[in-house]
Amino acid sequence: MLNRITLLFLSTLISVSFSFAQNGTGTIKGTILDETGEPLPFVNVTLKQNGNLKTGATTDFDGNFKISSIEPGKYDLEVSFVGYQTQKTEGIIIKGDKLLPLPDITLKEGDLLDEVEVITYKVPLIDKDGGASGGTVSRDELARMPGRSAGAIASTVGGVQSDANGDVASVRGTRADATYYYIDGIKVRGSSALPKSAIEEVSVLTGGLPANYGDVTGGIISITTRGASREYFGGFEYVTSGFKIGENTYGLDNYGYNLLEGIISGPLLMKKDSSGAKTDPLIGFFLSGNFTSIIDGRPLALDQYKVKDDVRANLLENPVRPNPSGSGILYNTDFLNADDFEKVKFRQNVASLSGNLSGKLDFPINENVTFTLGG
Repeated sequence: MLNRITLLFLSTLISVSFSFAQNGTGTIKGTILDETGEPLPFVNVTLKQNGNLKTGATTDFDGNFKISSIEPGKYDLEVSFVGYQTQKTEGIIIKGDKLLPLPDITLKEGDLLDEVEVITYKVPLIDKDGGASGGTVSRDELARMPGRSAGAIASTVGGVQSDANGDVASVRGTRADATYYYIDGIKVRGSSALPKSAIEEVSVLTGGLPANYGDVTGGIISITTRGASREYFGGFEYVTSGFKIGENTYGLDNYGYNLLEGIISGPLLMKKDSSGAKTDPLIGFFLSGNFTSIIDGRPLALDQYKVKDDVRANLLENPVRPNPSGSGILYNTDFLNADDFEKVKFRQNVASLSGNLSGKLDFPINENVTFTLGG
């Protein structure tokens, strides 16, 4: 038992250390100016996500800043400097393995510390950073898509073909086993199933792959999961097309698709100041899960039939009969006729149950380092 625990602990450490080397992180850069167009040095630039401080930097003598190793997702950029009005740009989307150059940011002079200028970020029509070919689907786009799996989402990118189950079958004509999945920078062997609500971004690389992805001969599907929030939030959704009661189904169709999915996030432990007021999270968590029940996942166009219950019971009691010719036996199933069958609304013995659970713990070490455990 002790050996198993030790092996599990070592595997966790290897996975965590591996994520630092392999994670498809993004980079952001920009320039801070005053109202006369002169660059401002030593300006504080911070990135926040869900209210949590993720990372930051200061500008150099030319007013330039650059922040690297940013987890893909949506952030708020806050710029502050003594004697100037704080400016906050909301909704900046950072993509994995991409450099995002921001337009010049101009600060206005002002002494009001509580006054913040809020700007909504607009995604540029043209991606200035070419990089690897492929595409990226953000959380806002995911919410408007019918597909719920990472494979179904990846198949919306040009050059990616999916199979009948919605899984990726080929990237630019390569075999399915030539495509690798990464979840939060960790190479996945086996199932890559995740609840849709747990996905922050799906990045598909089909060519010009960075060296950190190794010996890939097909494509890369890199999935980034959502992080913890500064405030508590949660929700659930339920999707159904019908229910099975006994041998019959009731609802919009006869195939009984049911999905229940939920998320919850917030701080587990908060820092406190000298007065006892809560300030910043010490530990944050995110948990998402779903449960799916399907009576018939791939219904056929033709009518479906099954042996009547009384006929089946009789076959189980009397499976064979003597051969009239006197040698051997005959199977009673060979003598069934059309009257022994009844029409059914769905295929038999194909019902499925499945569930997925995704969790993450964030430990902010300092302004530039966050230690994350997830699974």
